[in-house]
Amino acid sequence: MLFNSIEFIFVFLPLAVLVHFALARVSATAAILGTTLSSLVFYAWWNPPFVLLPVASIVANFWFARLIAAAGKPASKRLLILSIASNLVVLCYWKYADFLLSIILSYKPAPPVVPLALSFTTFVQIAFLVDVYRRNTSFQFSRYAFFVAFFPHLIAGPIVRWNSFGRQLGVDARFRLDWSNIALGLTIFVFGLAKKVLLADALSPHVGAVFDAAAKGDPVTAIAAWGAAFAFSAQIYFDFSGYSDMAIGLGLLFNFRLPVNFAAPLRATSILDFWRRWHITLSQWLRDYIYGPLTFGRPMGWWRAIAVMITMTLAGLWHGAGWTFVVWGAYHGCLLIINTIWQQVTPEREEPTRAGQLVGWVLTFTAFVVGAVFFRAADIETSWRLLAAMGGSGHPPIAEAITLQHDWWAIGQGWISEAFIRTWLGSTWSATGTALTLLALAIALLVPDSLEITGYREADAQVELAKERRPARLAPLAHRRVHRLPPLRRGVLPARAGERVPLLPILTTGQGALR
Repeated sequence: MLFNSIEFIFVFLPLAVLVHFALARVSATAAILGTTLSSLVFYAWWNPPFVLLPVASIVANFWFARLIAAAGKPASKRLLILSIASNLVVLCYWKYADFLLSIILSYKPAPPVVPLALSFTTFVQIAFLVDVYRRNTSFQFSRYAFFVAFFPHLIAGPIVRWNSFGRQLGVDARFRLDWSNIALGLTIFVFGLAKKVLLADALSPHVGAVFDAAAKGDPVTAIAAWGAAFAFSAQIYFDFSGYSDMAIGLGLLFNFRLPVNFAAPLRATSILDFWRRWHITLSQWLRDYIYGPLTFGRPMGWWRAIAVMITMTLAGLWHGAGWTFVVWGAYHGCLLIINTIWQQVTPEREEPTRAGQLVGWVLTFTAFVVGAVFFRAADIETSWRLLAAMGGSGHPPIAEAITLQHDWWAIGQGWISEAFIRTWLGSTWSATGTALTLLALAIALLVPDSLEITGYREADAQVELAKERRPARLAPLAHRRVHRLPPLRRGVLPARAGERVPLLPILTTGQGALR
């Protein structure tokens, strides 16, 4: 059941919200248990027998956490290692077993059938176990089960942390209906739904035509290859950020604030800046649980570069079981290292020049688009065919109806000639795809993002909710102030207002606060 499906929007979601606040009139614990059950129903909708997997995972990890919290330091460390290894074994079995066997036995692996949200819940629970080990965190089973299973963050994140979400569960005011949160949540949800349905899904067939042709070895023109790469870059952004917006909106319907996951990443002026804005909760997780431990006590620059490569390669593999994802992660690792070296050899300006920002944006966006080819391609061979076409070695095949059907109206109006399409766009790309891509990129680059428009911030609202306050109404959108994301300084992640958060200390060279 997807967030944009009819059964979710008009059946499951209203019932889940009604059940949550009806049970909240009994007690917070009743609401927590009821919504945990609703979340498991949401999970079971995909494949009912598979619901046993998250239930077993929640029980097992809670048991591990109890053992870790009760044990002394030497024993707790061994238990932590065992618990992390157990989670990774389950993840590897479902997601990477066939891929690893294909490397050993030299065959082409089939796409894995991965249980819903396994990658996200694995990272969520590993982070929880590490936090229990480090901080002796207090927790209860019902709240922990809710924290892991809460359906808004299951499909595509964000990756939630116990130290933020767990505190919210301890505030009784969160279990009282708040119409201002309902209004804001529905607004953000609709924005995310529009990103997904009107933009990402509209671009999908145009992207698929080119990548599928390249996978079959059919010739692709340079314009078609670049067009599909740009289109997929916009598609994946609006798909991921759309789901993240919908998750935030859904969380607000239940009075819970989920972390911001995308902060206008296509406007980034460096690859470091890009990774502070793209999939923010994943970047923070990688920083805290892979890069940080790898570099702790090792200040050597060469080792930090190796740690970046390890971290980003694993980040690529986390996204999917295939060599294309490994290459994509390693590619971004190289870009981060190059960007960091450049920052170290060039002085930082207090006010970057407009020309410098423009050049930085062009280089960053182009690098992201080129890397997106690996992320979308079916295999490495398809990636090379498309990159070769982008380099100018593409061939203009004879256009067939598969593409021309998108452009017959424009041809009939005399806006474009059939000969031009056949020669330059070929049988896989279209003028319609070009127009949709330009529109989507213009929206991503020039229009305020949904979270900028609504002014949403993750900031813990415990104090706000604990206070006695009158119900607030969401002002009509036309009269709301647009909150633009503040400019990001080097080494600063968008985070809670006033909080200093370094980038993947990965390659941070400066500190600062979001103002």
